[in-house]
Amino acid sequence: MGTWKLIEKPSGVVAIANKFVFAKKRDKDGKLVKYKARLVAKGCAQRPGYDYIETHSPVVHMETICAILAIAPMRKLHIQQLDVKGAYLNGKLKECVFMKQPEGYNDGTGRICLLIKTLYSLKQARQEWNLKFDAKLHKKGYKWLRSNTCMYIWQVGEDFITITVWVDDMLTFATTIELQQKAKANVESE
Repeated sequence: MGTWKLIEKPSGVVAIANKFVFAKKRDKDGKLVKYKARLVAKGCAQRPGYDYIETHSPVVHMETICAILAIAPMRKLHIQQLDVKGAYLNGKLKECVFMKQPEGYNDGTGRICLLIKTLYSLKQARQEWNLKFDAKLHKKGYKWLRSNTCMYIWQVGEDFITITVWVDDMLTFATTIELQQKAKANVESE
């Protein structure tokens, strides 16, 4: 997926560790549905100023959610919750972050991974995901709510879609089912 490339370890570089996190996903009746594995970087070992500069990731204000939920019944808005799968794997790293080869992947050469994309648990992963997602929504014509940059609005006449973002979770509000499907398609396409 182009998340890293193997390189010879430069002198003086500290490569952060990683681990696999395994989970069992169950349905509402407790029946095992699937096994899930995720490679996470040990971001707690990252050094400020070297491995990351900025870690801020904006989230929608609770007051904004309360306000749109109050408006929803009056305008008969259609509401849907979305969760972006693998969101953090979409962010591009600006900093040079080095990681040890994952267990089970190690090719025995002593090389390390130069991360190209973000991984879960990197301190800047949330921010890089948000920056990329924000740019894609603006490109599709969505505008920020002036008082909250985590609420996006796309309007056609009297009809509108709003997308509220809380890291990689979203709530969409739309005046029509068709617009809500369009919002979902816009998010899924990115």
